[in-house]
Amino acid sequence: MEDILKNLTIEEKLGQLTMIPPFFYIGDLKKEVFGALTELKLDEKKIFLTGSVLGIQNHEEMNLVQKTYLEKSRHKIPLIFMGDVIHGAVTIMPTPLAQACSFNPELVKKGASESAKEAMSKGLQVTFSPMSDLVRDPRWGRVNESFGEDPYLNYVFSYATVKGYKSEGLLSCVKHFAAYGLSEAGKDYNTVDLSRINLFSYFLSGYEGAINAGADLVMTAFNTFEYVPATINKYLLKDVLRGKLKFKGVIISDYDSLLQTINHRTTLNDCDAAIKGITAGLDIEMASSSYLRCLSEETKKNPELLKLIDEAVLRVLKLKEKAGLFKDPYKKKDLSLDTSKALKVSYDLASESIVLLKNENLPLNKKTKVSLLGKYVSEKDVLGPWSWHGDPNNTDELSKYINAYYKSDFEIFEHYDIEKIKKTEHIILAIGETRHDSGEAHSKADINISLHYETLIKKLSKLNIPITLVLYTGRPLVITNIVPFVNNILVHFHLGSMTSKVVADTIYGINNPSGKLPMTFPRHIGQVPIYYNHLSSGRPYQETDPYTMKYIDISNEPMYEFGYGLSYSKFKYSNLEITNKKATLNNLPTIKVTVTNESNIKGKESVLMYIKDDFASIARPVKELKQFKKIILKPYESKVVEFKLRKEDLSFYNQDLKKIVEKGTFTIYIENLYTELELE
Repeated sequence: MEDILKNLTIEEKLGQLTMIPPFFYIGDLKKEVFGALTELKLDEKKIFLTGSVLGIQNHEEMNLVQKTYLEKSRHKIPLIFMGDVIHGAVTIMPTPLAQACSFNPELVKKGASESAKEAMSKGLQVTFSPMSDLVRDPRWGRVNESFGEDPYLNYVFSYATVKGYKSEGLLSCVKHFAAYGLSEAGKDYNTVDLSRINLFSYFLSGYEGAINAGADLVMTAFNTFEYVPATINKYLLKDVLRGKLKFKGVIISDYDSLLQTINHRTTLNDCDAAIKGITAGLDIEMASSSYLRCLSEETKKNPELLKLIDEAVLRVLKLKEKAGLFKDPYKKKDLSLDTSKALKVSYDLASESIVLLKNENLPLNKKTKVSLLGKYVSEKDVLGPWSWHGDPNNTDELSKYINAYYKSDFEIFEHYDIEKIKKTEHIILAIGETRHDSGEAHSKADINISLHYETLIKKLSKLNIPITLVLYTGRPLVITNIVPFVNNILVHFHLGSMTSKVVADTIYGINNPSGKLPMTFPRHIGQVPIYYNHLSSGRPYQETDPYTMKYIDISNEPMYEFGYGLSYSKFKYSNLEITNKKATLNNLPTIKVTVTNESNIKGKESVLMYIKDDFASIARPVKELKQFKKIILKPYESKVVEFKLRKEDLSFYNQDLKKIVEKGTFTIYIENLYTELELE
């Protein structure tokens, strides 16, 4: 790659650092143009110097673009094609937030592997996934792309997702660096303000998981950090990403984010943005062309820029080499697509991603006469945001599965005919957000379930017929006012291609739900942001003392906390043991707990181990998830689950941003049990 670099002109080098959509190379592609793409200001010569492509419709179009480009390319350096495959390309997996409910990283890895096959069949070599942004505010539209509020869970699932992609040869770009999920007021693209110790303690974890798994690119965030936009933030990109996280791959901007620094009023114009971008360590600018238009002249004034450009170009060339494009720019290997395995993985993952929040009389008997009510009874568009090439017409509506599989005596009441509903024995109400209610640029100030649905549920409850609420949503919602009026609640964050079958299978007990919430459901919107691993307060809540941390109008407690989720099985935890209560870092104990299935229903259970640092030199969270394991228990079976404590389970970042472990006592929690450890 060094030999190729030596033979490139400065314009050819800068072209390698520029990404534009495919329709600039060929004229007949469908296109949607946003932001600065309408003013790229590139002539045909410069277009055919560019090095990477944003999105492609299919493999044939990729070949056409590549062929057209290479015919006009002096050095025949192939284009690399990148796009957003967030939770599936053709077969749609559950959204990342839903996948996190599974607490099953091995299954998430399988889902990513199947998605990789389909993405490559569509002509992509890189996916802009995973989104490893930690999220604590459900108002933010992109919550559904995240793995939730816990840094350890974020690490584990980011790691598993990248491993899944790479197992099939698809390169991975983790995003958005850094702390994009902390947008103020939950408003997309808004300001982010956090301390470095907060960044290191919580918000880097997901990116670190992806990088440790071998992520090939990192995408910068739209937001500022310490008042400097992430895309031109030298501290973030060089000190933290290159330095602390030891990332050696390609750094790419998000869509037009380099030129958006002008709107931040931190760069004067396109050329100022280009200089600050390359100086900060940005390799590829996406959907803008300031590098290609400006930096050639700037290198004449400042030769030091040429060294930075060469380093960036070399990383891009090595990325293309890693993708195998120099050997095969058209990716001619067998790309025939069989979706049967992907559909099976999608079903398995969705089955473990649906969460049972309340249960009084599920599963239903197949002979129960039911009423099917709500938008999602007959809706095919259930794939969720960022479902890319997924076709809703290839999915099935819930009513089809209720009818075909369970032979229930059911009716669909689109107009809520109360007299007819009275003649049935159970109401299934399938309602919630549409996929357009969440996703990028779809933040909400009000995340209460709609007043229309609240009124309907209260009206139906007066019939004294059991109600099963199936909630379709891209984020945690405030459902406090309706919980007392329904008997059963199943919630999911969009389950993908197999949504309707999984919902029906779960209602009738063919699937025993095992999902747990990766993000807290607030009791009231005024609690937001709310998350389980908050710091201790100097005045923790005490019922008898009015001058403690509390609201005067609602409870402090959330409606449903992180890690909550029911099963049709009945699990009992007992015999929490620690092999040595006094330990050193060289002799850390094993934690053991017995889990028993006290029912006649086979079930899966995620066993979550939390740790509280009882005393430290800085304030620490009330508890933190440190390890988890998912087990299967037959009826009345018991298993001993073991966790070997690790140094990282007890460590934290101090004020000097050094990760340390301090001697002292730690409390270890599993379910409703706890034990103590004294570290000497």
